[in-house]
Amino acid sequence: MPVFSLHRDSLQDRFLKSRAKIQVYGGGFANGKTSAACIKLDQVAKDYPGANILAARSTYPKLNDTLRKEFIKWCPSDWIESFPKSANASNTCTLKNGTTINFRYIAQQGKQQEATTSNLLSATYDFIVVDQMEDPEIVHKDFLDLLGRLRGMARYEGDDPTMPLTGPRQFIITTNPTRNWVYRKIVKPIHDLQNGVLNDDLLCETDENGKMLLDENKLPVPIVDLFEGSTYENKENLEEDYIKTLEASYKGQMRSRFLLGQWASYEGLVYPAFNEAVHVLSHHSIEHYFRQLQITADKLTILEGYDYGLAVPFCYLCGFVDNHGNVFLMDGGYEKEQSLEEHLDCIKEKREEYSLDASNMVLADPDIFRRKTVGKKLVGKSIADMMLEEGVMCIRGNNDITNGIVKVNQYLIPQRNHQNPITGEYNAPFLYVSDKLEWWIDEISDYYWQKNTTGEQIDKPVDKDDHAMDTTKYMLSNRPNITKLLVASEPKKVGWFKWGERDIQEERRSVRHG
Repeated sequence: MPVFSLHRDSLQDRFLKSRAKIQVYGGGFANGKTSAACIKLDQVAKDYPGANILAARSTYPKLNDTLRKEFIKWCPSDWIESFPKSANASNTCTLKNGTTINFRYIAQQGKQQEATTSNLLSATYDFIVVDQMEDPEIVHKDFLDLLGRLRGMARYEGDDPTMPLTGPRQFIITTNPTRNWVYRKIVKPIHDLQNGVLNDDLLCETDENGKMLLDENKLPVPIVDLFEGSTYENKENLEEDYIKTLEASYKGQMRSRFLLGQWASYEGLVYPAFNEAVHVLSHHSIEHYFRQLQITADKLTILEGYDYGLAVPFCYLCGFVDNHGNVFLMDGGYEKEQSLEEHLDCIKEKREEYSLDASNMVLADPDIFRRKTVGKKLVGKSIADMMLEEGVMCIRGNNDITNGIVKVNQYLIPQRNHQNPITGEYNAPFLYVSDKLEWWIDEISDYYWQKNTTGEQIDKPVDKDDHAMDTTKYMLSNRPNITKLLVASEPKKVGWFKWGERDIQEERRSVRHG
């Protein structure tokens, strides 16, 4: 058997002692994540006879090449009753005490080109391990779906009084640092709490009505334990030349992420400039600014964008442009398997909510102007014609992928002398999005460049889950390049501190005009 060096109060020791319902082990390459997860899995498998355990990765090759091999490395062979070696077998390990460990991949049929045979959502589990949850194939819904399957009742037969009597119904996640949904939905809320900020996405104890429970310090009680560390945290279990090779090979963002274990952006993002802390503003603040401009602006530019979809999601976005050229994405709709009538209902509802002129032109995918069949009664009409009949006029957006990405990036990159019109902060971008548009934030955070067969990036984004990104490109079709907007200006006196019961018209105008 191999030896795993473990020191009291080390990162791995603290992880192995955790009893939290959700345990997240993140950090640099080879910091002991997968090994520690498998060791913990082995302990649970031994002490909860008859338990049904899930050990998962995003895809079949990743499952067999990493997690399955690591489990075999640490599980004593005399515990195993059966474990088929064939790649075509069931991939289920049965222990002599009746415990089963199901090695499965998460990619679901319809989400990926490969079809799953894992049947994950028809089983009940006592314990779940998902290795490298940050893999792009895994989405937030997968996590929530699996969490709902964690309701096993295997009896505990060990001698540790801190362990649950049944279950143990724990969810183990390993991850390399990213900025995708794993960070936003699980990790960042814990970071925020540690910094004294309460995040709505925090997974914590609640009462039967969903109200957050507080401890004696009037703080929420998380159900997540977060363990983070660099590669150096596991140096006792690594050869010296391994770390030296990483130090010599990784520079910049890759060094921060894979060696130091910092939550840097995922390599290969199409829009690496996007930063939730910079570009995402509260819906209240954006809507308040919009209502101000509706009263004070001589002419307010409204932006609407639309990307058609039936089996895949359709996307509608509405926003506006202020007098300084800042673009605000305020609201919209994003649903799959919706009829054209439902798309139109969404557009009309948003227009009514924000008092948008029905004569406004919607910048849309040029493909909707082609004649095609959508139902027997509508043969031969283009989607644009059908929408026009319902009072929604569309015009062609710019469908050039490269030019569209370049322009969106221009609006995302903070400019040194530019000021956020709402917060007054300098080094601000020209594009802002409401925190109400979570699907937009999810999509831009998971929008990557394609790679060729040698693993090198090519100048074409992955053609998947890109409907909000396409819509954004259409909306900016007629917006000027940022160079035309960058002009010297005096600091603007922002109006957020005047929001409240009293509104002074003259001061509002000073916000607008500088």
